[in-house]
Amino acid sequence: NKQKVSSGINAEYGGLQYRRLNKLATECEMYPPKLQRLDGWGGRVDKLITCESWKQLHDIASTERLVGIGHDSSSELREVWQTVKLILFSAVSGMVSCPLAMTDGAATTLSKILTLHETSAPDDSVYSEEWKSTVSQTISNLTSPNPENFWTSGQWMTERAGGSDVTRATQTVAMRDERGVIRLYGNKFYTSAIDCQVSLALARYGENLSLFLVHLPSEYDGTVQIEKLKDKMGTRQLPTAELTLNGVPALLLAERGIANIVPMLQVTRLYNAVAAASYVRHVTHLARDYAESRSAFGHTINTLPLHQTSLAKLETFNRALILQTVDLALIVNAKEETPSLSSSVSRVLSAVVKIHTAQVAVSTLRDGLEAFGGAGYMEDTGLPGLFRDACVLPVWEGTSDVLSMETIRALSRGSAQTDVLRYIRELAMGWCVLGGYQYSGDLEPCQPLEAPLTELNQYLTQLELALEDCQYTGRSVALGIGAAHAAATLISFARYTQQPSDVAAARLWCKMGLVTLNNLHSSDISDILTQTEIKFERT
Repeated sequence: NKQKVSSGINAEYGGLQYRRLNKLATECEMYPPKLQRLDGWGGRVDKLITCESWKQLHDIASTERLVGIGHDSSSELREVWQTVKLILFSAVSGMVSCPLAMTDGAATTLSKILTLHETSAPDDSVYSEEWKSTVSQTISNLTSPNPENFWTSGQWMTERAGGSDVTRATQTVAMRDERGVIRLYGNKFYTSAIDCQVSLALARYGENLSLFLVHLPSEYDGTVQIEKLKDKMGTRQLPTAELTLNGVPALLLAERGIANIVPMLQVTRLYNAVAAASYVRHVTHLARDYAESRSAFGHTINTLPLHQTSLAKLETFNRALILQTVDLALIVNAKEETPSLSSSVSRVLSAVVKIHTAQVAVSTLRDGLEAFGGAGYMEDTGLPGLFRDACVLPVWEGTSDVLSMETIRALSRGSAQTDVLRYIRELAMGWCVLGGYQYSGDLEPCQPLEAPLTELNQYLTQLELALEDCQYTGRSVALGIGAAHAAATLISFARYTQQPSDVAAARLWCKMGLVTLNNLHSSDISDILTQTEIKFERT
């Protein structure tokens, strides 16, 4: 299986040189999107102008089937294949990886909804044959390997009143006009990749918060107005905007919107982890290459013990993020082959792996830039842009605090806590391999792995104690579960390969990567916050 995936990657990526991708990504950074609000006669056009490289990267993503692979049931090991290709692509994608995440999430959501309603009566007023045809054609476009037919999708959730709390914050409404067409009215405060062809959107429809599919107009007609492009710290290549919806036609997908966006959130959180792993891999390889040619104190810096320690940490964190991301991809897409995996394992690990990989990526990118000395601070090296772009990862798809609260709630239900910790233990013990698949052979005992395994088991015991009262420490607990999961994937992989470098990575992670679990009480928090009252005026 490993050989099949490797040959597939080589066959697909053989002619796609890194320099070409990096050149296109650099041009996207140099020539960010612009908004032309009016034409020469003063008429409103809201024309989005993007550089040619941005369009070329979309074409490459389509041709390489970066979304399509995951929806091809005939592709063996498609989850691994797709995840590895995305890790190779994301860091040099010019932020095209963002619309790909929303596109894959939309295709997954639409596929699940379509499957659910395939047996609907032909005369059903909502899920008619025309409805099914529209949804099916949209899925085909979102997963197409042909750039001429390939569509990307947006994700219109966030509004002025709040981000993650969409249940309370959503004020956009859906109403039927005199012809029976559903139209959306409202403001979407933060929408990325607005050059998409379709978007999923939440809106209030009667008593429900419902999910809709919007096909964006090919030319400006006033139903979707771009109020402004967002001026961001990073991800400048990505056209992100505030939109006003003024009667744009929409197709009702599901009356219970929140329940039906869960598959999309799992996919986009996975892509967030993919981006984190990609950034860390990219800066690690650059730093190791730079260390071989840069001389200081009479030696190349890769021979200096202290710098070797820094490079070893980068390499360890690189391997950890890649392995736990691949594991999450297998878990999210788990089928009947892994009956031991409960839905709680997928839900909890989707959140904690997103939190953990994002936080590790930001700190590792910061350390990675330092490995280049002053060059890491210079814009013309492209390195500061990597750090700026990575800083969005803890914010996208739910901040660390929001997802930590979600994690603690999920762990309190039924046997979720037991299921998650058992999965991590079984993965480390070699009773299963990545994705919870049972290992069919006999693994030879590996003496060097006993120490990291002991450290991990002791850490899991600390986690169980921390989970007893984590109202104020939920963030460190969630990060701790993520770190423990990373340790288990490294130990599991080292058991399988028996390679000295893999064993060393597992040992080093258990020495450097396990998160300190905070022991905080309400008085520690409340006392410091009540000492001083701070007020400021927003301009």
